[in-house]
Amino acid sequence: MIGALHSWRRSARPAAIAVSAAVAAVVLASSAAAATPARHHRHQAGDHSLSTLFSSVRVFNSASDRGAVRGKVTGHGTRVNVLCWTTGAFYKDTPIWYEISSPFSGYVSAFSMMAHYSPAVGVPHCLSPRFREQFNALEANLRIRKSAAISASVLRRLGGIGSKIKIDCYVKGTPVFQDPVWYHAVAPMSGYVTGRLLNTGGDPAPGVPRC
Repeated sequence: MIGALHSWRRSARPAAIAVSAAVAAVVLASSAAAATPARHHRHQAGDHSLSTLFSSVRVFNSASDRGAVRGKVTGHGTRVNVLCWTTGAFYKDTPIWYEISSPFSGYVSAFSMMAHYSPAVGVPHCLSPRFREQFNALEANLRIRKSAAISASVLRRLGGIGSKIKIDCYVKGTPVFQDPVWYHAVAPMSGYVTGRLLNTGGDPAPGVPRC
């Protein structure tokens, strides 16, 4: 057990263990501060937004203009939330399509979006593996909350120190000992946990995308 404890502590902030009892009393029990609930959909790794190039852009159920229309995004410059890009049927000389999650869920042609390059820089391919990284709790009974705020409802409590938690992205929320970074957990369940009580070695942890 001692060897396992040392292994997950090797990247922890030196002061984290020393103040863990105080953190439990002040952070996990406190509900005085609040933050705007974090936005989240699907797995959200690498989320991006793009603007429409035309006043009416159709959203299809597949990467083809022959698919069923799920809705129309109206208004030039309207923002859509882009999950990833893929190749599909040629539309106006481009085979690139974006899978979007709002304001409708479906596919829009890259031709209809305001981006200099297709696919837009930074947007992942739809077949790319989802980002996942595992950390360990620096406090027993660490709370997984509904949003990135210490006032948010508790969805689950982890076990003892060293309990594993898998995350996929980070957001900014209620500062915990001057650390505003919270991570979106995907295992053991979906929710948000403060980065101050994970052995990340610094927040946000290198390589973790913003939600």
